[in-house]
Order: sequence, then C-alpha cells, then structure tokens
Amino acid sequence: MMWGSPQPQGNQDAVTLLLAGPPARLTAWSQAFQMDSRFRVVTLATDPQDLQAKLSYNPEAILLDAAIFSGPEPLVQFLTRVQGAAYIVLPPGVPDEVARPIRELTSVKGVYIGDVNLPDLTARMLGDIQALRLQAPAAVGRPAWAQSQTAIGGLRVVAVWSRQGGSGKSTLAAALALDAAQRGYKTLLVGLSTPDISLPTFLNLKTTPNLSLWLSRPTFADGIQPAVQSVGNLDVLVGLQDSLREKDLLLRPEEQASVNNLAIAATYGGYAVIVFDAPVSGCYPAAISASNTLVLVATPTVDGAVLTAEAYRVVFQKLAGQHRVGASNVFIALNRSRSGLLGMNEWHEAARTFAQSVGVQGFPPVAAVIPEVPEVALAANAGRSVLTAGEAFARPVHKLGDMLFGQGVGSADGFKSAEGSVLKLGPIRIRKG
Repeated sequence: MMWGSPQPQGNQDAVTLLLAGPPARLTAWSQAFQMDSRFRVVTLATDPQDLQAKLSYNPEAILLDAAIFSGPEPLVQFLTRVQGAAYIVLPPGVPDEVARPIRELTSVKGVYIGDVNLPDLTARMLGDIQALRLQAPAAVGRPAWAQSQTAIGGLRVVAVWSRQGGSGKSTLAAALALDAAQRGYKTLLVGLSTPDISLPTFLNLKTTPNLSLWLSRPTFADGIQPAVQSVGNLDVLVGLQDSLREKDLLLRPEEQASVNNLAIAATYGGYAVIVFDAPVSGCYPAAISASNTLVLVATPTVDGAVLTAEAYRVVFQKLAGQHRVGASNVFIALNRSRSGLLGMNEWHEAARTFAQSVGVQGFPPVAAVIPEVPEVALAANAGRSVLTAGEAFARPVHKLGDMLFGQGVGSADGFKSAEGSVLKLGPIRIRKG
C-alpha cells in the first residue's frame, strides 16, 4: 500500500510510535503518520526531558530529530537507555565520526542526515518491529522489551509535597525512595527543604556534601555525582543547609542550575526514579515543574483536607501550563491516621467539597492511608530505614509504591546494568549502572 493512502481505522497491530523534535518537524511527521493506520502515534515530545518522561508510553519505535539535544553526548546518553527501535535524524553536515557511534548503538535502527524519506522509513520500521515482535510471540501488539504491566516503563520523577507542616512529608519521601530502590530501580532522593535537617537525620547522612555543589557546578559529573551519599541501593542528594541560598533554587526552569535541569542531569546519569522532597513553601513550584508525578501528603484532619484541596488547586490552576503532571498522576497519601481523626471517606468528602467551592473539579481519591506508628519516629531518630518500623507502616507505603513504580525489575531492569561497566562510543565514555 502506498504511503499516505486511506486505510481502515482501528488496526490492533499498528506500530506504536513516539515522535520527538522541534514543533515544525513534529507537525509534518504527525500529519503524515496519522494517515497511515499501520502506525499509531502515542505521544509527541519537543525537549529531552519531556522525551525521557514519555518513554513511559513504551513506544515500539521512536522517530527523533536530534536537533532538540544540545550535542552528541546527551543524545548518546539518552539512546543508551532506549530499548526499542530508534530512528535518528541528525542535523545537516554532521561528520561521520560523530554519526558512527550513534549508528552502533543497539537501539538505533537507522540514522539519517538532514532529513528522512518517510515512505522508505515506514517500510523499514515495519520490518524492524515485526522482527522484534517475533522475539516475543506471546506479547504481539506490545513492545517485545516491555516489562509487566505493573512495572514503570520510563522515567518517574516524583514530587512529594504538602501545604501542611508536620504531615510527615519528608518521612514519606524517604520511604518511597527506599521502596523504589528496593524494587531494583536506580533511584535518587533529593532534599529541597532549606535547611534540610530531615533527610540527613532520617537516613543517618552527613549534611555535606549537599545540593550547594550542584548550584556551583550544574552538571551530573561535577555537581550531582560527587555530592551523592548512599543508603544501601538508594542515592541521596541532601538539601541546602544555608537558608540564604534557597533563593538560588527559585530560578526559572530554563536556568542552568534550576531544579528542572537537575532532573535532566540526573536522568543522563542513569536514574530511573527521582524523588523530590519538596518544601511546604519556597521552591515547591520548581519541584512540581520538574516532575511528572505528584504525591500530596496530608493528615486526616479538617485543616489537612482543606490544605490538600488548596494544594491541588494551586497545581492545576495557578501552576497550569508550568508542569507535566497529569491529573491521573496525582496520588493522595493520608498520613498519621489514628482513632479519633477523620476516616478516609469523611476526609475525602471534606477535601472534595472545598475543592468544588473554589472551582476545582475531579479531586483525586485517597491512594494510601498510613497509620500513626510510633516506631517510625524511633527508626528515623536512630538513622534506620523507616521501612523497618513495622508492617503497619511499611504495608501501605509498599502499596503506594506499587502504584508509582510497579512490582520492580530486579537484575533484569532495563535501567540498570553491570555495576562499574563502561560503554565506549568512539571518544565518548559512559559509565553504566
């Protein structure tokens, strides 16, 4: 069948496709692929961070105009984490010594300079994807490399936030990050409160090095990697200790040392899960802007319900257009529940009613109810993992982790690789794991 000719709609075997590039390029590509029912465009991306986040769609193929990347190194770093079929359009005039290592990547099935002939490309894509599907016949219609439906398929950047002091937000942020690391995902926990006292205390870490190194040297190699402290499999970037430096975290998202670019740099460093312990006030908008998932923490009280509904309104009214968190990626955690306080249904009704009174519809349900467990404070004060505080606390945290991260990937995780191995791509060396 010729390119662009009308075809029946609803083809269940259509190749799922992610298109990435400058807006003008995406307009032309998307219009063309929409006319060919052998393909189904599942999402579009116009910048590297958005592209990384949208790998969660598990596309079978990616068509990427590399002009959205700042150079060959970040492009290669991204492609080493793509496990499907990638087709890359490089800018005109790119020399062969730059294009060659890109062609040699496992995920890359085609490299084109300047432009691509779409009819030729579609024929090549269909052949490549059919070959991938034959490698896993039981999963026809799904990417052959896809994890189980309960595992995340791309980058998960989680902002844990509350408008209510004393809600246990930092405790839950640490617990979720520990949970993700236990599932086999390479995980980074970042403290954004200033001064960050909670995370060093909870996790028995030093207060330095910390986030100030990133502000001074905003790259992964110079600013994140040397500042990270480890708790088992979890990496932690402790927050600032000097309150006067908090203004540096309030920079616009496009600034070099912004929270947004910290998330981008961390993904280039191979992290599959990034958890921001966002402050009650201050730079929380920057954390939300950098994230694709939001956990709102509240206590089971009337003021907790009102403050959480107000937080939801802030995200989807005041910050509308400034983040990529969808309503389905907002999770409510009712923390420190105990007898005498509001039950889950009563709390949700109070929050929903207030949200509606200020013009907000569709307030999300409660995803987890976490009881007040005295042993949590004892574990945190002793610098032990709060997940060891008892089953009553750990069970709902793990349940919330199932919603956020899936069942885990163990040693077969596509985001993890042999520890200490180095991938050589011409002059570029990328440490894996």
